[in-house]
Amino acid sequence: MIFLEGMPVRLTLGSLTALHIIRAIRCGKIKVGLARRCAMLPPDPGPMHRWTRKRIAEQLAFLGTAGEFSPTRPLDVLVPEKDLRLQVAGTKSTVVSGALPKGSFVDVGNGIAVSCPELLFIELARAMDPIDHVLVGMELCGCFSRAAENPRNGDAVYGIAPVTTVAKLRAYAREAHEVRGSRQALAAIDLIAENAWSPAEALVAALAVLLVDKLGLDLGPIDLNPRKELGERLSRLSDAGSRVPDIMFRGTNVGLNYDGEDHFRLSEIARAAVALDRDPGNAALAREFAEAMADSRARIVADKRRDRDLMLLGLTVFSITKEDLLDRGGFERAMGQVVEAIERAGRHDLLAQRVALGNERISRARHGLICSLMPGLRGKRGIVDARELGISLAEAVVRFEEEDGDPRIVSVASD
Repeated sequence: MIFLEGMPVRLTLGSLTALHIIRAIRCGKIKVGLARRCAMLPPDPGPMHRWTRKRIAEQLAFLGTAGEFSPTRPLDVLVPEKDLRLQVAGTKSTVVSGALPKGSFVDVGNGIAVSCPELLFIELARAMDPIDHVLVGMELCGCFSRAAENPRNGDAVYGIAPVTTVAKLRAYAREAHEVRGSRQALAAIDLIAENAWSPAEALVAALAVLLVDKLGLDLGPIDLNPRKELGERLSRLSDAGSRVPDIMFRGTNVGLNYDGEDHFRLSEIARAAVALDRDPGNAALAREFAEAMADSRARIVADKRRDRDLMLLGLTVFSITKEDLLDRGGFERAMGQVVEAIERAGRHDLLAQRVALGNERISRARHGLICSLMPGLRGKRGIVDARELGISLAEAVVRFEEEDGDPRIVSVASD
């Protein structure tokens, strides 16, 4: 790292800036770790005794794009008292009030500290909508990271270690109860499921557990990627000793598997076919085409065998696809099947969920929300709270009763 003349600038960064930096670290863009916990570094402009935008930018250069800032993307600076706030264009200073637990910051070097993941989650309660907040929690507790420079459309990184856990988030938020946002954070933590493997999987999980008035289905708690052992006897009937469904609804035998855009690598077949068509006598291209076909077929066979094994375990695991999320009404149809399967076991009454899935106005708002959150899409942000539609769940229940004439609904609507 490059140190400027004399002592370097000292800054503590939080909120969205800290999130950018932590994502860049998890994606391997910044070669530092997150293990060096420290106290807040009070802002210090160094030997020049004054803050300048250029000086700060030079000091943050080692962070790459994660350290860039501007009036439209301000640098979130944390200060212990208001007199230390920076008066520099493109920066936003927040006074940290309330006692913080020990080790609330991470020293990333060069005089820079960032909020630790647990403090960051509290800070983001004030900066994000509920579903965004839960999604970030699943990301921090999961095995993937969205891109720092372009979280929506950039390439995510997979197969990495989580940086915190639900237990750590909850314990920290309880200890930091004086910090603004801790109460909202505790409510969101109750919805977080650990061990998400991808952004899309986390999105489906969040929609499953969020409350109905936040356009979710209130079907939690859930488990993400739980390993289901077949055992010695059943393993003889399978080519695997265990299976891992993406989502299981706790207390039921019902789950979901998410199939992404190119689950069977059909694009590889198409690419190889086009190349071979342009040069039909090329043996290497013919081999690539045959290998792409064989790989796609192997993936299909593997999925069929997985599905058989899950059935053998007595589990009902539905597939939900990217197309289900993007097609109007697709999510409602898929999740309606989940609800029916859970209710069929006779242990759950999911009237509110069926109402939420059957209401056209709620469905329309939820579709806009999904399109605004799906990786790779640039749709306009949807309404994030069903109450903004001018519709309450009680009103929806009454309409549901009138349309379906289900006598069970009468008592629910009158409660």
